Parts: sequence; C-alpha cells; structure tokens
Amino acid sequence: MSWPAGGGRFVVLEGGDGAGRSTQVRLLLPWLAEQGCAAVHVGLGRSSVARRAFRSYRRTREAGVRTLALLYASDLNDQLERRIAPAVESGFLVLADRWTATARARCLVRGADPAWLEGILPAAPAPDLTCYLSVAPQQRLAREIRKRGLPEFTESGRDLGLDPDPLRSFIRYQALLDAEYERVGRAAGAAWRALPADLPPAELQAELRASVAGLVAPDAQPVGGALDG
Repeated sequence: MSWPAGGGRFVVLEGGDGAGRSTQVRLLLPWLAEQGCAAVHVGLGRSSVARRAFRSYRRTREAGVRTLALLYASDLNDQLERRIAPAVESGFLVLADRWTATARARCLVRGADPAWLEGILPAAPAPDLTCYLSVAPQQRLAREIRKRGLPEFTESGRDLGLDPDPLRSFIRYQALLDAEYERVGRAAGAAWRALPADLPPAELQAELRASVAGLVAPDAQPVGGALDG
C-alpha cells in the first residue's frame, strides 16, 4: 500500500508505567508491515548519547530536576536530529514509545520551570497522533509488581517525598503524572487520543490499530494479522 501524499508520519504511544505500551508496540509493528508501512521504532531514553547517563541518573538519589530535564533534552533532540526527522522526511512512519509528554510530566511534577523546559525540549515535528493508554494507577501498580517486582526509587516518585511506603508513593506519583498527561492532551486536541488500557491486550490493540489506520492508508485493515500472535 502506498503512503498518503505528504511524506511520513509520526505516531507516539504515551502512558504511565504499567500501561502496556511495550506490548502494544510489539503487536503494532508487524501489523504496520502487513499494511505495507515502513516503520522506524524509537522511544524515550534510547539515544546512544544519553542511554548510559540515564542509567547513572537512576542509580543516584542526588541529581536534581534540571539534570533530569537536560538528559531528556539531549536524548530527544539527538533522536529527532539523527533518526526521526530524516525518517519522516523520507516517508517512513516513526513509532515512538513515549516522547515529550512523559519528559514534560516527569520534570514538571518535580518542579521544573515550564518556560525553561519548553525551551530545551524539541518542539517539532509535532506528532501526527499520540495514543495515550489510560488506566488507573492502582492497576498499573499491580501489573508492574507482577512483571518487575517493587517499583524502583524514581519510578515510584520516592524522590518527591510523597509517601514513605513505596506502593502508596507509586500511586500518588503516577496520579500526578496522569494530571500532566491530561493537560498535554487538552492542548494537543484531535491529535491526542485516550485509549482504555484496562482492556485485554488484543482488544486494546484493535482500538490502537483503528486509531492509526487512517494515517497508514485509507484501506488499512485495523483488525487481524499480528493481533492474535
């Protein structure tokens, strides 16, 4: 199938820890290939210039929010320059597992100055579509415990002093992030779609494919292919 006129597309999956983004990306990529869509997969924290620095940040409890923001800015701008912009300009669909919405949310809840933050995070290309996987923090916590055990220090927001109990801290922290996601969604308008991530993975994937189908090709089939794989 051919791409719509106008070059490539930029699609982002957003959502809190435990929302199921990785599973949905894994199911979506082969479906995109079946539609004749060449896709490039990127994601938050995956730049080669910043990956090691992020690991160091997670190991320390002393670095502040400006350090975190600068790490995100380095990571995202590097990926934008070296991977995303060239791919979009060449007609590829770029699928990002998180983008600036998560970086903004994590920095803003830690007290980053909004104007300064906007000045260092990439503004373009704006996503053609952001699908936000929405599910209550309590459900996300249960998923995270089943998959990885207790949340890590920063993942549970314990650096914010929200609650001495890591589980309660996770829920409070994720609720703060959700509020920031909602603000970003309101500003993005029709380019932001909230999807119910409390659905079974196959049903959520069908919703996601239906959302993305119009960007891939007018006759794309939103259900089938890798959905059952």
